[in-house]
Amino acid sequence: MSDQVYDLSQYVEDLRSITREETDDKKILERVAPLAQKFAMTPGLIKDEYYHCNEEQGMSFHLLHEDEDHSNAVFVLAWLPDRGTLAHNHKTWGVVVGIEGEERETWWLRKDNGSKPGYAELERQTENTVGLGQASCVLPEDIHTVWNHTDKVTLSLHTYGKHINFTGRSEFDPEARTEKAYVVTVE
Repeated sequence: MSDQVYDLSQYVEDLRSITREETDDKKILERVAPLAQKFAMTPGLIKDEYYHCNEEQGMSFHLLHEDEDHSNAVFVLAWLPDRGTLAHNHKTWGVVVGIEGEERETWWLRKDNGSKPGYAELERQTENTVGLGQASCVLPEDIHTVWNHTDKVTLSLHTYGKHINFTGRSEFDPEARTEKAYVVTVE
């Protein structure tokens, strides 16, 4: 058994290998999740600048890697205390692993058929908490809300099949029953 640290270059090479071999998103998630958990625990992964948060959006995406075609995107996300997102999808597979603190996820079910532009009817389903070393997986059409319910900045590792600003994903307001394009600022 090797004592070698599982670093970003090894993780990216594994991502590339998996996505070359698999086309089924669920199988990709099954294979990527344990590797994301392993990489999230890499000593020295977290740098002081990763704690910086964009005050306006309540979080910051710190890009670690992205292939030229925007695939295999890896980020560290920092979430301000008592801040988070509206409901959103990703339009790509994704794996989130808790690094520091906890994030609460609320999962939603879309009830309408998506045929009316700008309109979406969502129903709250379940909640779970992602903590240190725990993984949460999303499929392209899954919809969730993420919230830092703690009083400190939380950090998590996010790996996506494609950089989320290049997928055409949506943000939803369940109360107003609206849907709009969702693009974030990346550090």
